[in-house]
Amino acid sequence: MKKFLFVLLAIACIFSCKKKDEVLTIKIPLVTWGGYAALFAANGGAKASEDSLFYKYGKFKVELVQVEDPSLHLQGFSNDTYKIIWSTMDMLPLQYDSLSKDPRTTPVVIGAFDYSAGGDGIIVRNNIKSAQDMKGKTAVVPQYQPSHYFFLKYLNTNGIDFKDVKIIYAEDAIKAKDTFINDSSIDICVTWSPFIYDITDSTKSTYVAGSSLLETTAPGSALHGAIADVYVARGDLVKDHPEIIAAFTKAMIEGYELFKTNREKTAHDIASLFGIPGGAAEVELMFGDVVICGKEENKMFFDKEYQFSSYNIFNSSAELYTIDGKLDAGFNVTPEMVIEPKFMMEQINK
Repeated sequence: MKKFLFVLLAIACIFSCKKKDEVLTIKIPLVTWGGYAALFAANGGAKASEDSLFYKYGKFKVELVQVEDPSLHLQGFSNDTYKIIWSTMDMLPLQYDSLSKDPRTTPVVIGAFDYSAGGDGIIVRNNIKSAQDMKGKTAVVPQYQPSHYFFLKYLNTNGIDFKDVKIIYAEDAIKAKDTFINDSSIDICVTWSPFIYDITDSTKSTYVAGSSLLETTAPGSALHGAIADVYVARGDLVKDHPEIIAAFTKAMIEGYELFKTNREKTAHDIASLFGIPGGAAEVELMFGDVVICGKEENKMFFDKEYQFSSYNIFNSSAELYTIDGKLDAGFNVTPEMVIEPKFMMEQINK
């Protein structure tokens, strides 16, 4: 009998010890984009591994997965499949509105992946030469995504009433691109790199004759800096496990430095996850469309005085989506309710 009890206790110990020794894996969903360079570098690729900066500093693993539909990111964020997600700062007013109903899922912005620097663009057919020419035309836009905000910002900056342009909504950036390619009645497409080049590069099989990039986020554009890609954590993770957030931001800053010394591996890892047809060479071109964020860029991102700070982008987005009727007129969420700079600022000030 004693021997039997000893065996039971031994088995119970095995299971309980195994549970204690389990390593947390944070799964992060990503859309096809070149701005995640520091994240891939910090993780050593897309797969969950103990050979990463996240494990080194926080004893947790990170797995990067391709999920092109951002609505699925939010769904996974809500049910705790994803504790940290990619987003853009302009999407936060819409996300906060839906996710803050449960304090556990309140979105908290803890840092920036990158600023778009040419990677977001408005493509037009050859009969459109300016914003004024868009009146009465049809545009395809990924709804509630950075392209949506970018288009509203462009129209507003140029004094065009949103109602003067017919907008057809696509689920994601790829579908927006494909819709434009396959339907010649659509005059305008708003999407991002590498898909903007699938349409406008005459060497590609998907090239649309007569198409051109009318506006992008490239340096020199009035909208350069208008789109910042960010990492967003669940409110309960920030509240209950600040040590994980501290380790995550530390790994991201060091990942930025690692990327600078090993761009080729990072480009290869990104190409592998997203199935980029041109491989690492095409991803290198995508790197040219973004400003990857290290300490200095994150410092600007959290500086309220900077024109395209997290605070100012949030307020601009909330204003435009309210004008467009996508947010209620009574929307009164402030950026301070969404942004938590202390973890990143601790890294910046070291």
